[in-house]
Order: sequence, then C-alpha cells, then structure tokens
Amino acid sequence: MKTRMWSWLMLPGLLLLSGCPDGGGGGGGAGQVGSGTIVYLADQDTPGVSELYFATSGARVTPSLTAGGNITRFAITPDRSAVVYLADQDTNDIFELYRVSLSTPGVSTKLSGTLTGSEDVTDFAIAPDSASVVYVADQDIDGKFELYRTVFSALVNTRLNASLAPTEDVADFKVMPNSTGVVYRADQDTDTVNELYQVAFSTPTVATRLNFPLALGRNVSAQYAIAPDSNSVVYIADHDGAGIDELFQVFFGSPGTSPKLNAALFLGQTVTAFEIAPNSASVVYLADQDTPTIFELYRRIIGGANSSKLSGTITGNEDVTTFAVIPDGSGVVYIADQDTNDIFELYRTIFSGGNTKLNSVITAGGNVNAAQVIPDGTGVVYLADQDTNGVNELYRVLFAGGGATRLNPPGLAAGQNVLSYMVSPDSRSVIYRANQDNVNIVELFRTFFASAGGSTKLNSTLVVGEDVTDFAVR
Repeated sequence: MKTRMWSWLMLPGLLLLSGCPDGGGGGGGAGQVGSGTIVYLADQDTPGVSELYFATSGARVTPSLTAGGNITRFAITPDRSAVVYLADQDTNDIFELYRVSLSTPGVSTKLSGTLTGSEDVTDFAIAPDSASVVYVADQDIDGKFELYRTVFSALVNTRLNASLAPTEDVADFKVMPNSTGVVYRADQDTDTVNELYQVAFSTPTVATRLNFPLALGRNVSAQYAIAPDSNSVVYIADHDGAGIDELFQVFFGSPGTSPKLNAALFLGQTVTAFEIAPNSASVVYLADQDTPTIFELYRRIIGGANSSKLSGTITGNEDVTTFAVIPDGSGVVYIADQDTNDIFELYRTIFSGGNTKLNSVITAGGNVNAAQVIPDGTGVVYLADQDTNGVNELYRVLFAGGGATRLNPPGLAAGQNVLSYMVSPDSRSVIYRANQDNVNIVELFRTFFASAGGSTKLNSTLVVGEDVTDFAVR
C-alpha cells in the first residue's frame, strides 16, 4: 500500500490533523475572528520558544515560561471559555498540564498533580461538556503511565484506571461523547497485550474489559473509536488471527462480545482505518478485503449481514489512501489514484449510489494531498498542487457542482506552500498556515469563501526565524 501524508479534518468525527483538533463556533470576544475563537502557537516573542497567542490581536494567552520552556500541545475547551495546554512552564523539561481562561489571559491554573524528576504528562483530552480534562502521566510512579481526571471546578486529581502491575501502562484513551467516562487501552490483564477497558467518571478505578480476551502476542491497535451515541466501541485488532488486523465492535452492555464487521480476511490482508457514521448506524473502513495489497473502501451497516464497496474500480497498484464520512451521513469523500496510477484525486460516493470525481484537472505531477469536508456538508476544501507542481494551494468544491475555486491568493511560487488548514466551524471560511508572504516565515491566514483569492493575516509581525507552528479553532 502507498503511504502518503494526510491532514483530514472532519466535524464531527474523525480528526486527522491540519492544525489543532478543535471545532465549534459562535460567540465573540477576545481572540475571536468572525464566529470562531482562534489561538495560535508561535515563537513570536522569543525565537525557539513556542507560546500561545490570540489571533488578530497577537496578545499572548499564556503566562511567561521558565527558561527553556515550551508549549507542546493545546486545545480550546468546547465551550470556548479556556485553553488547556501542555508545557514545561514551571520547571524546564517537566511537562505539566495547565488551563488559562480566555477572559483572563496570562493567569493559568495547574491541572496535573505534583510531578518531580523525570515525570511528565504525555497526553490529554478535554471532556465534551467542558467540565474536566483527562490525561496520561507517570504522576504517582516515575515511568508508570496511568490515567487521571481533573474537574476544573474542584482541581482534584483522580486516577481512573484500575490497578496496574509494575510493568503495565495505559497506552491511550478516548473520552465518551456523553462525558460520562473513558475508554482506554492498556496491558492491564496481560503484560504486553493491549486491550480495551471502560471506566465511568462516577466509579474511578472500576474498569471493565470490553474486548474478548486476547492471547499473548495479540493486541487491540491504537485505532479505536467510541460511537457518537456513546453505546459502543469500534476497534481494530488481530483478534482472530495473528498479524491479521480486522474490525470489531463491542457494545458497552455486552463486554466480551465483539462481532466482526469486515468480511473474512487472510494472512497478508488487513483493515487499516475506519470511521463511524455520525448517526452511529454504520462504519466505513479501508481494507484490502477483495484483493491483497489493493486497498478499497467499504461500508458495513451495524446489524447488517454484509459490507458494500464504496470506492470505484481500482486495479493494479491503485489504492484509496484516506476518507471521511460526510456530516449528514449521506456518503463519503476519499482520495485515491482510482483513474490513473499514482495520480491522487478526490472522489465522493453517495451511500444510495453514485461515484463522482470532485477536483478540477490537475497539472502533470500534481496530486490532491489533503481534504476536509465543510462542516455544513455542502462541499470539500482540499489541498493540492493542482495548478503548479510542488506548490500546495487550497481549493473549495461544492457537492452541487460548478468546479473548484482556489481560496488562497494567487501567485504562490516554488518553495511557497499552504502547510495546514481548517475550515471554520461556521462553514464560511478557511484558516491556514503558509509561507505565503515570505518564503522563510510561516504565518496564519484566513480566507472567506465569499471573497476567495483574498486573505487576512491573523498573527502579529514575525521575522525570519519565527513561525506559527500550530493553531486551534473553536
């Protein structure tokens, strides 16, 4: 299978990042542009020191960092009231978790427990109700990574996972869409065998194994997702055959019972990715199910007997590389070299029938390199070197037809590129990082769909050696 770099953003649903995984919309106030809140990460004040700033004003969001400190990850709360971030703010090389209210920038609260020596927070996620944060850290025992929760109103840390043996760790986790608990992956029952567990916020440390017990050498992969209705988990595991990654689903009310969703696979075949539809009624997945090494797109209705192929005719060395379900659940968009080997283009399949190419004609050597479905489901914004080989630009195409429109200003030359982007939650504009004005400086811009081809710079003045490295939009 071909490997390509992808940046997909899907609201709601699977997020493959182009910028930070934050969506939302509405409201006004500090750091807000149009109907969205935007913050960006840059070494704006001190070269090599990454800090957070409000879009347009350029004011710093976070307090000063200790010498050598940096912010490494951040996210806006779903209610757009605050930013949670990971940084070695107080002690160099000890990464802790903080929250800063957007109404009182410069004043932060530490969310993680006491860390010393080489202990760190390594990952976090804000609950959808904006009331708490869940994080992974070796907070109690250096080198032993466990799962914790901090409620913002109480600032009390609670360990969530069940007791782990000295060599066991929490690998990763997902917060329930209804904010009642988490699903996490750990080698909790058998060392080196990662399995799935559920724990409710109301009963911390009381964990239920979800998957059917796995044998030594088998694992649930890092690819798992909780259904939007919070009733089940879909996951990839080599449950039935070593080295054969397949797709399973387990309902929270029936732990240990995991129906397989894909058709039979054999050694050398695998499911590589999936997405649950917004209505939780079906799953779209990518696999070489029919022909080994030829990856195609399939859909399985939950409770249905068989899967149906969604991608068009693919032969030889052609593949689907990635995809996203349309927010209204009507179909899927995907990128593949479906028509010409090694020329990757953008397609749409309607679940009721019909397959259409979406992008305009691509110059020789060009490809569609990323895409995001517009949140209102009217079309797609995609990244491609469509007009000039090697120069990635942004385009919008509507499902109703009419061809693609370039969104960024014209005139990008060799060495200039759009690097990452996100469609605004109100579906009116796109925010993107590019070295558009100076080939040596990456900055943050916004283009409204109604005025395609024009853009507004969102960051304060940067000089060579300073860059916007990431951003978040709510």
